[in-house]
Amino acid sequence: MPRYSIKKNRINKSFIKGFHYEEGTTLILDEDEMFHCIFLPPIDSTEKDAPWGRLSMKKEGSEDSVLSFYILAVNNKEFLSDAAGMDIDEYLYEDSTDVAAKLSFFRRMGAKRVTGSTDCLLYELSGRYLYVVIEASGEGSISISDIVIDSTGDNFMNTYPEVYRERNSFFHRYISIFSSIYNDFQRDINALPRVLNLDVCPEEYLIVYGSWMGLDLKGRFLELPVLRRLVKEAYSLNRMKGTRKAIERILEIILGEKAVVIEHNLVRALHKEEDVEMLPNFKARGIYDVTILVKQHLTEELRHQLMYILNQYKPVRTRISIAQLDENPTADSNSYLDVNTTLPEEKEAILDDELSMDGVVILS
Repeated sequence: MPRYSIKKNRINKSFIKGFHYEEGTTLILDEDEMFHCIFLPPIDSTEKDAPWGRLSMKKEGSEDSVLSFYILAVNNKEFLSDAAGMDIDEYLYEDSTDVAAKLSFFRRMGAKRVTGSTDCLLYELSGRYLYVVIEASGEGSISISDIVIDSTGDNFMNTYPEVYRERNSFFHRYISIFSSIYNDFQRDINALPRVLNLDVCPEEYLIVYGSWMGLDLKGRFLELPVLRRLVKEAYSLNRMKGTRKAIERILEIILGEKAVVIEHNLVRALHKEEDVEMLPNFKARGIYDVTILVKQHLTEELRHQLMYILNQYKPVRTRISIAQLDENPTADSNSYLDVNTTLPEEKEAILDDELSMDGVVILS
């Protein structure tokens, strides 16, 4: 049984009025427009008088918003307009044609209209090409997903004697209840490989999979590529939990480069040996302190993201601090310049709010 899914590629080829794109994949209703319609490209069954079975989708949004669907099946795309032949695609998908006239065309052609439902049977429709128009009305936002059209609509009719196989009969529509349940289960089963694939599954599934490994990722605070890498390595990170290797690997995943991890208990141990001298400007801290040297500028948001993940994998009593090794000096809100402080050479200073000071700057 052929099944057609309305996805991004088909949406991009549609004539859209009253919506605008957000992040390339989401359609947002434009309240300043009078009409809110999406004219989808026709589905070609490649067969004349092809039967159509079922249209289903998932809808989320305000109860004050209503969806209407116009569904039309034809064998020939040409129709008469002002005593001349015209192609349906040319008429529907050009900008010069008024939206109200396009909707009126569907009504005149005898299109089936469905309002306020996300699941309907199309047994009375037959034709090679199937046109679908989505119209939104009312107030509030609407989210539509998983739009699927089945060409047959049922799986069981051919198992009964021929006398019961009358299309669009009461028995046919009754059996379709069980076929719909079966088809929905089969669709979910077929989607399992994609859902369980960490490279392509939706972001919300990654958060769930991370929680299975004891990794708290709620809040969507990480970029999606970083989130995927982190969840894919969650098992190996758990095996290294509480070790230096776990901290180093997390830094490499989030920052995209290796960082230097200094364990102050090891520094103190080396300092006690006679043949090892401490650097004059290096001050060893407590035995539970760890300093991370990062060779890039960290925004406050990135710093908090990094610390949130590190705190889930560090040893229990460890205190972690991060030092940035930028080419330009940085100062936070707790930095002070004493009297007679001088800068040995001219550099660009960066403050907390990304405020930069160039040239000759005098701090009084």
